[in-house]
Amino acid sequence: MVFAFDSHQPNVLPSRYRQVALATGLASLEPEWLVQHFVGREAYMRTRFIVARCGEETALIEVDRPDSRELFSPIVAVRVLAGAHECHYAVDPEIDCGVPSQLAAASARHPAARCVIVEGRYSHVSFILNPAPLVLRVLDIVPPFPSKLLDQVQRVLADAEDLPPVVIEPVLVDSREELAAACPTPPAQVLVPCRGSGIELPGSTVSYLDERPPMADWTLLGCERSHQIHRWFYASQARSVDVCPVRFASQRPAGEGPVLTRCCLIQEGVEPRKHGTFVPWGASLVEVSKAIHDIVREADVSWAPI
Repeated sequence: MVFAFDSHQPNVLPSRYRQVALATGLASLEPEWLVQHFVGREAYMRTRFIVARCGEETALIEVDRPDSRELFSPIVAVRVLAGAHECHYAVDPEIDCGVPSQLAAASARHPAARCVIVEGRYSHVSFILNPAPLVLRVLDIVPPFPSKLLDQVQRVLADAEDLPPVVIEPVLVDSREELAAACPTPPAQVLVPCRGSGIELPGSTVSYLDERPPMADWTLLGCERSHQIHRWFYASQARSVDVCPVRFASQRPAGEGPVLTRCCLIQEGVEPRKHGTFVPWGASLVEVSKAIHDIVREADVSWAPI
């Protein structure tokens, strides 16, 4: 018998979506009816799970067949993994059903369902049972938009077939709001680290530190590296509003879960710290991918690719 795994363990999903068959137009999804209907029918050699549909309702079953190399063999046992009241069937051609985090993202949109079945890209069908993805908080400073770090994390997870289900919780700190909170009256002159920030501040003249402008009575909207550069250029300490990600990461509640952010004091690589995992400000996709893998390994996410 293949019914060896605990059907209530978290993050159960097929290791290959070719294991999943779709049966439509059924007369009932009652467990007894499903067992009687499928036992004795032939199933393809790769089939282990069947998504059973009756009208708009769906159930998920697992089937057992003889240990055979035949192309088709009769089903000898059936168990219902999730009944019609526990399943949600979603159609989304943008989802790659072979990527756990994409299935997790689909399940997050239907939190009441114990099993979310997705008909996704290429018309492939797969599922996630008992979804309990790791929530990864991605902390970044904006503008510019979109957040580079958030975009990189999304790109890594979009193709990560080797990672357990992960969903992203963006934590975006708007530097303009931080400036407004610190300076109710807009400063006449504001200095930001670089023109690439894409920042506009009504009521203030914006200068860019990377262009080494003539010294002015400005407020620096930046972090420790910006202060270092300012002292190098002008041999003085600027009045400032701190928008360093380290500050905001340290303000996150303890025990909330993993945080990924970036720091311009890191030149390369990945650095785990007390308040999160940090990558360089200009991190490569390889560095972001390594950081996510490190976080997942440390979190020891329970998942069962069957």
